[in-house]
Amino acid sequence: MYRLLIADDEAAMLKGIELNLQENKNFEILTASNKKEAFEILANNEIDLVVSDLMMPDIQDGLDVMKTAKEQWYKPSVIAMTAFETVKNAVMAMQAGADDFLSKGFGIDELSFRIKHLLKKKSELEQLAIENSLLKETIQEQFNDYKIIGNSPGMMKLMQRIEKIAIDAQASCLIYGESGVGKDLVARIIHATGRRKDGPFVPVNCAAIPDTLIESELFGHEKGAFTGAISTKPGRFEQARSGIIFLDEIGELPLSLQVRLLRVLEDKSFYRLGGKRSIEVDVMVISATNKDLQKMVDEKKFREDLFFRLNVVNLYIPPLRERRDDILPLADFFVKRFNQQRKRQLKLSPKALQLLEKYDFPGNVRELRNIIEDAYVFCEGSTILPENLSLQKLKSYTTSHNDESVLNDKDDIEPYVNLPLNEALNKFEYDYFLNLLESNYWNHSLAAQKAGISREWLHKKIRKLDLLKSVND
Repeated sequence: MYRLLIADDEAAMLKGIELNLQENKNFEILTASNKKEAFEILANNEIDLVVSDLMMPDIQDGLDVMKTAKEQWYKPSVIAMTAFETVKNAVMAMQAGADDFLSKGFGIDELSFRIKHLLKKKSELEQLAIENSLLKETIQEQFNDYKIIGNSPGMMKLMQRIEKIAIDAQASCLIYGESGVGKDLVARIIHATGRRKDGPFVPVNCAAIPDTLIESELFGHEKGAFTGAISTKPGRFEQARSGIIFLDEIGELPLSLQVRLLRVLEDKSFYRLGGKRSIEVDVMVISATNKDLQKMVDEKKFREDLFFRLNVVNLYIPPLRERRDDILPLADFFVKRFNQQRKRQLKLSPKALQLLEKYDFPGNVRELRNIIEDAYVFCEGSTILPENLSLQKLKSYTTSHNDESVLNDKDDIEPYVNLPLNEALNKFEYDYFLNLLESNYWNHSLAAQKAGISREWLHKKIRKLDLLKSVND
């Protein structure tokens, strides 16, 4: 239920509004006939919305009610109403904190619509504030952890640039790097540690929104702007006011929308779809991509002027294979995190650590995290062994061991014919399983499926035959 305060020194007007609004069972109506009564109600109740006359009887009385309402910790929405509609009065009301302005003579349906609209908007903003507050706590924890574990020269240089960009919090920033390197996390770190941390962080995945909806999603729309636009809706840029908007996968933005985005970056203002009023926003734009935008510019797939506007400052996040010093600290970090989440005390074996250190990680940090979590699911003991690690593309191993370990047509059965039967069977079993694993890039699930055995049985064979020794030798 919403609690409303109606303040008006005209008794008939006050009673009429009260009786009509009481028909809505979601409204609890409190009334005040002067500013003293209004002050008392505001001080002793948590009000969601105030409807106040501007002249009560003096204009200063109405302005005082609005200002006092906005000073309360619960920050109610405010509608100003007056019989003396002038531009000057409207400006004074807005400066006092009014969110909307109505001329007396309005119908009760119009007032009800304005009230519902403001309450919905207030609810959405409060929810966004809660989500951002929780997000800040989470990201601050992630930032501290990430700063500790990202100690390679490339990451140290990156963190220095992040710190300066966060302090400035004004220039548009382009983050680029392969999938899985942590572009989203870097954007959130800039928000959580910078000058705009008290404003919202609004992420937008440009690749996930259909072309037909992305303009409305970014810039909002007015009621009736298109079929289905049954009410006014603020866009993501409005939601990000005083904060940061993060445009992920910016290379997927349609060319038709790139012109509009360019104007926002240049003018710091825009129009909603179907709107006639220019909306100004103070917002920092961070964009991210795993594509070569310069190449897209050359191919006329991305506007050059927009590229320059987005790329005022940039951050390159190197792939994990280029900063191998971070692999083991990152792995240790994920193990500790999953230990905490799952109430277990697992650790990585020395051989498992060696295996991770040599792996190229085409999926970068995201893949490393998934590998560790996958190991948690299938690890039965207290130590994560090499056979618990599902590495997808172990190219370095297949290259270095194919000549020695993999059976081919030329070799056939020659290595076994001069051996005792038991020894020949053991050697065949060893070569068979090593070949099986290498030909499937050490993907345990796929190898087990090809062999027609369970993954657990494959793990036993790996341990029994000490197959990981051949990888580490």
